[in-house]
Amino acid sequence: MRYDRGMSVALRSISCVLAIAACGACGDSMAGQAAAPEAGLGSDAAVPDARPLGVITYLCTGQPGQPRVLVYTFENLWRHVSNITASNAIYDMCTTRGYTVMVANDPRAVNATHLAQVDVIAFTVTSGPGLDALGQADLEAWIRGGGGMIGIHSASATEPSWPFYVANIGTTFSGHASDLWPGTVQVMSSTHPITAGLGNFQLTDEWYFFTRRPETVPGMEMLLALDESSLSPDYPAMYKQGYHPIAWAHELYGGRVFYTAFGHNPDDWSDPNVLELTARAIEWAAHKR
Repeated sequence: MRYDRGMSVALRSISCVLAIAACGACGDSMAGQAAAPEAGLGSDAAVPDARPLGVITYLCTGQPGQPRVLVYTFENLWRHVSNITASNAIYDMCTTRGYTVMVANDPRAVNATHLAQVDVIAFTVTSGPGLDALGQADLEAWIRGGGGMIGIHSASATEPSWPFYVANIGTTFSGHASDLWPGTVQVMSSTHPITAGLGNFQLTDEWYFFTRRPETVPGMEMLLALDESSLSPDYPAMYKQGYHPIAWAHELYGGRVFYTAFGHNPDDWSDPNVLELTARAIEWAAHKR
């Protein structure tokens, strides 16, 4: 079954929809609550004479000293159900891990004002172009100044015409076999803070391959790989890569960056291995691990 095209989905509504200016605390999950309007810090009405800052859709204020994350969710190429489940999962880390999390689907929300308030930006199952030249300049300057970034799944098919973004992610999505395939994810680094102490695990997903092999990019540390021997015998041979990395990290441009190809399957975001890896990646990118 394919999940990314032709599907209509609705966000779970939440109770903690707050303007950043209010800085209210949130202890509730997004599930089963009443939604509030998309208004808050950076709404155009609040700054009529300045560059529009975009809309922060949801904010949950966590504990002091914990990572502060901007979850960016704009899709302009494909539509994924997991765009919703992944952003929900990270949002819930406000409650489960004490992170401060703001969620934005508005490309204008990626700007110097918002980035100055967070440690990490998470391109969360994004796709296609979205940022304008000002947003690109602000994001690049912030990353070069030490801001952290994580990219999830189709983040490698995001901003494909922006050379800095592509270099920062490490490569660009090229393709995958159709449908979802169960396989074994192997931990490739036992020493990196994101994967140290973790074991191999099973996951069902579509398995990306890339225009440039990430393991050939100097400075990229491979963290996870797909064990292709664990795939079903009817997995198409033409999509096998031999060595098949699916997650890596680097510090090449000033900030800490993590990317993973998993996350297409909505069920991934209830898998404890996926949640633990994502949380560790956020903490590492925020210099908290």
